[in-house]
Amino acid sequence: MPPTTEHEMWLDLFANNPRLAPDLLSETFSVDVPFYEEARVETPVMNEATPVELRADSVIVLRNRGRPVLACVIEVQRDHDARKEWTWPKYLTAVRARHKCQTILLVMWPRAGGAERVSAPIVLGPSSVVTPYVIGLTALPLVTDPAQAIANPELATLSALAHSDGPEREAVLAATSAGVLAFGKKDAKEARTYTDYLSEALSEAASQLWRTLMGVASREYRSEWARGYVAEGRAEAVLAILAHRRLTVTDDVRDRILDCADPDLTETWLERVFHVNSAEELLRDR
Repeated sequence: MPPTTEHEMWLDLFANNPRLAPDLLSETFSVDVPFYEEARVETPVMNEATPVELRADSVIVLRNRGRPVLACVIEVQRDHDARKEWTWPKYLTAVRARHKCQTILLVMWPRAGGAERVSAPIVLGPSSVVTPYVIGLTALPLVTDPAQAIANPELATLSALAHSDGPEREAVLAATSAGVLAFGKKDAKEARTYTDYLSEALSEAASQLWRTLMGVASREYRSEWARGYVAEGRAEAVLAILAHRRLTVTDDVRDRILDCADPDLTETWLERVFHVNSAEELLRDR
């Protein structure tokens, strides 16, 4: 079953792609992330007996040659909670002691405003401070390049959540669809989860375009329309965008697009499809 809450969905993105954490730290805060060969989620199984200092939402450890070089404590926070001033430092020190490496706190704030309320430094004492790195929706990177979205569909999903109502809506959702469709070749279940989540989380206008891009025509309850998820690649995304723009697509053009096996060419079509005046123009020489 797909995650039932926003909190679970955001954590699912990190679980599927642990490199999302260092990517966000680097792109959003220009953190000098140490060189690493492996990123892995290492959150312990938790129950009522788990000490509070180990109850972080997620912990991602970066390793180089098997040695931890950076641990990232991930927290998804929807509301201000004064208790976090006391528990977050516990998370950090416990993780730091366990992995014996530098440790950083990354807080995801799935809202457009209010991030400053949780980003204030936590003063432990004289000259001793914990500074959360807090990323709100408006601070998330903008992904409009299909190649980048294919390489990092989780980052593209966050970009869609943040920027699908902005001036780059079409480019953002087109790139995200390319990323999720490509990801579906490797993990169809998770790709459907991403599709499901965005369909519900986006605004009405953005969600309508998103469903069109993903080949979903109706606005049914998610367990129903998820079964109608039929788009399987960038070629299908190109056709969906042409249909959304109400451009006529002949059978010959449709066949040429669907038969294309050149990933560079289909990527070029995705980049151009919002700017051409006809489907035939799309297929002309690059």
